[in-house]
Amino acid sequence: MRISTLPLLLTALTFTATAQQPATPPAAAEKPAAAPQRLTKEYKTPDGKYKFIVDATDAPDLMEWAGTKLIPVVQEWYPKIVALLPGENFTASPEVLLQFKTDMRGIPAYAAGNQVSLNAPWFHGELEREARGCVVHELVHVVQSFGRAHLKNPNATRPPGWVVEGMADYIRWFLYEPQSKGAEINSRNWPNAKYTDSYRTTGNFLDWIVRTRDKDFLSHLNAACREGNYTPDLWKERTKLTDAELGDAWRKEHAERLGIKVETK
Repeated sequence: MRISTLPLLLTALTFTATAQQPATPPAAAEKPAAAPQRLTKEYKTPDGKYKFIVDATDAPDLMEWAGTKLIPVVQEWYPKIVALLPGENFTASPEVLLQFKTDMRGIPAYAAGNQVSLNAPWFHGELEREARGCVVHELVHVVQSFGRAHLKNPNATRPPGWVVEGMADYIRWFLYEPQSKGAEINSRNWPNAKYTDSYRTTGNFLDWIVRTRDKDFLSHLNAACREGNYTPDLWKERTKLTDAELGDAWRKEHAERLGIKVETK
């Protein structure tokens, strides 16, 4: 019996044709979304020594204010702060980044290294009030550069927070904007005022020391903190009184100025 070879031939041709079909290429992977382009602008001091970068990516509407209102203050006061807080073998950062952010919750601003983060919603409400002074405060922290102590000194001591913040507020309230009287001691706040209260109150305390005890106290205090050598003994070494004794004298002088009778123990 003769077997037809036609079906076998068709089967072979079909198999060959199928085998020769090109493989379907895998679906191309989706490209990740490109990061938004940063909205930044650079400024320099007139002598070109310091550069400031404003990043308003998260708050584009603040870029104009930053350029016209904030940067002139930064250009003037950053070099002044550097001069106020010198140190042996210390060079302040020649570049500072000022970045507006929208995820800082209730914190108005903070400094980390040479970067200052600014709370955009808070700044929107303080453009004509505390915004610029707030940045001056943070620039002090940039120049303080207290974090460098642990890189050079394994036995570095950390200065108290009230000292760190008090120095920044002293420069802000008594040197940058003394006319605002934002750190005054008056009859309302005197009863609870303590020199260790930090920020404005400690700033007032430091102003009193600089005016009445040691005009160079701030630079010496800052240098000790920057090198990790802060000790409570520093107050007595410079003024002949402990910090607590200075605090008592400071309160007493304010009480006399305000006509407040102080009971002696």
